[in-house]
Amino acid sequence: MTAAEWKRKAVHAGIGLFALTLRWLDWRLAAACAVAALLVNVIVLPRLGRGLYRDPAARHDVGIIAYPAMVALLILVFSGKHIPIAAAVWAMMAFGDPAASIAGRTVGGPTLPWNSGKTWVGLLSNWAVGGAASVLVFLFVSRREPSADAVAILMIGAAIYAFLESVRAGIDDNLVGALPTALAVYQMSLAFPPPLLRLAEIPPRHWAAALAVNAAAAALTGALGIVRRSGAVAGAIAGFLILSFGGWGAYGLLWAFFLAGTIATKLGYRRKAALGLAQADTGRRGAAHVVANCLVPAALLLLGVRTVAFVGSFAAALADTLATEVGTLFGRRPVSPLTLRPVPAGTPGAVSLPGTAASLAGAVVLALVGAGLGLIPSGLVLAAAAGGFLGALAESVLAAMGRRFLFRLDHEFANAFNTFVGAMIALRLSGPAAS
Repeated sequence: MTAAEWKRKAVHAGIGLFALTLRWLDWRLAAACAVAALLVNVIVLPRLGRGLYRDPAARHDVGIIAYPAMVALLILVFSGKHIPIAAAVWAMMAFGDPAASIAGRTVGGPTLPWNSGKTWVGLLSNWAVGGAASVLVFLFVSRREPSADAVAILMIGAAIYAFLESVRAGIDDNLVGALPTALAVYQMSLAFPPPLLRLAEIPPRHWAAALAVNAAAAALTGALGIVRRSGAVAGAIAGFLILSFGGWGAYGLLWAFFLAGTIATKLGYRRKAALGLAQADTGRRGAAHVVANCLVPAALLLLGVRTVAFVGSFAAALADTLATEVGTLFGRRPVSPLTLRPVPAGTPGAVSLPGTAASLAGAVVLALVGAGLGLIPSGLVLAAAAGGFLGALAESVLAAMGRRFLFRLDHEFANAFNTFVGAMIALRLSGPAAS
């Protein structure tokens, strides 16, 4: 690491010490301070602080802007009595991220299977240092005595944060991990231990049935060439988790998504291939596709989040798939969702009337299937469908912003992003008292 990079990491961690002030500051004042820091980084640092930039020739440093922006968002979302959660995740950002970079670059070691640019040493350092810092900051800000539950929740949260920081996203790390981690910590604070830690409560026969069903499904879909071998294995793991923790209704929704998405991909495949816009390998999905679409839904079940979020996440996944496949076939005039100006076919984030209509239909259908399977009451179909449709639309908007601001979303991250947004919107629209 260069001297400039050491200085950058020291400042990154040093700013994190201000998380301790949330013990005394009103959340409104704290948010105002974070916004002020954001403005300083946007206006003042380009003139006086370019020594902290990764690229001194750049107009702005995205990471330096994203850091206070995310801190401000955490404080606004977790205001009032939940402010210690914002402080704890701020500590993960401030200390876990530099620890990962320093350990990863100085020690090295094996790289991660999902990101060759990061190492296991960096990931574990992020978790250990970020977790320890979050516990200390949380206890100080909340004025609580140490408890096993609080430590466990924060260490699980730090593991989530470390993993999210390690994925390929195409956007700055500061924008990826903080909010999902804070929401996971909040969820666990409502009901602890989560299903993930209550494995002993699941009857062995249920484990056995889930394992047998998914092994058979993997063998069949792999043998028929519907998915790649890696996709069959990853699908079996995802199916096992969803069936084990969500039951047959959740498993049925997974299959509804898979079958509808596969049919949409195969529809008009030759024509899409001729246009250069078809999925590779005749549309057979691999492990990366499975993880992108199923990671968020499975995590929701493992954390015990209300099932309307689970339905909303898969509704978003199907809405996005149908928007792409149908829009590619029938969308004659794709436009940017930001400007509504025409863009070339296949442009990331482009939308069309047929694709948008198919997206809405897919979200509604999967929400109705979720209700039919008993996952949600009929009164929450609209919330789940709206979450699904808006989640898919959010991905298009973010991709269009990438073209405008010169960043390119990783495809798998974009898919996971829309399932997360779909879940959160569905959860919010369902109301706090809904079940």
